[in-house]
Amino acid sequence: MSPSSLKTVLESSSPDKSVSEAHIATAIIHVIETARSQGQSLDDVITELMADDALLDRKSRHLLGDILTQAWNTL
Repeated sequence: MSPSSLKTVLESSSPDKSVSEAHIATAIIHVIETARSQGQSLDDVITELMADDALLDRKSRHLLGDILTQAWNTL
């Protein structure tokens, strides 16, 4: 499972509207819940995030990885 939920949220927002923090948080929660239901580990999700450079630059992917890690450990 790739972090496609976040990508979908970002791509579906209209150009004149920014994505809200609530949308991003919802996408992150969905990614975590889906990964866990498929038996994936946090490392699996982070590895896929770091490999997918179609949407975010390297620095942004690392920041998102840190956020995913915090959320994973909290949920």
